[in-house]
Amino acid sequence: MDRIEGLGEAFKGAKVVFLTTFRGEEERSRQMTNFNESPYETMWFPTEEGTGKVKDIEKNHNVLVTFPAVREGDFYEIEGEASMADRDFVEQKWRWWYLYWRPTQKKRFWFSPLSASRRAIINVKPLKARLVGRS
Repeated sequence: MDRIEGLGEAFKGAKVVFLTTFRGEEERSRQMTNFNESPYETMWFPTEEGTGKVKDIEKNHNVLVTFPAVREGDFYEIEGEASMADRDFVEQKWRWWYLYWRPTQKKRFWFSPLSASRRAIINVKPLKARLVGRS
C-alpha cells in the first residue's frame, strides 16, 4: 500500500474506527476499538463468532476501515481484505474486557456467560488508502 501523508499519525490517534462490511449491495458500518499502531500492517479487531460482521466477511472479504483525518471534515478510508484469525492468535490477543464494557449501559461491567470458544478476531490486510476531503 502506498504511503499517504498524515495517514499513520491519524490512524495511531484514532481510538475508534469504523469497519464497513458488505452484504450484497448494502454497506454495514460499525464502530471498532482500534488496538493497532500502523495502517500499513495487518490490523486486528476482537469480536465474537456468529456476529453480523463475521457472517458478512465469510461471504465477502472486502472491507473498509474509516477514521478521521487531522483536518475537520476530512477522513481516511482504507480498503482491505478481511479474514478470521486462527485460534492461537485469538488466544494470544483477545482479552475479556474488549466486548463486555459498554458505557451506554447502566451495568457497565459484567462477566459474559459466553464460552471462550465464541471469541474471534478479524484481521484486515490493507490494500489501498485514500484521503476523502470536504466537497
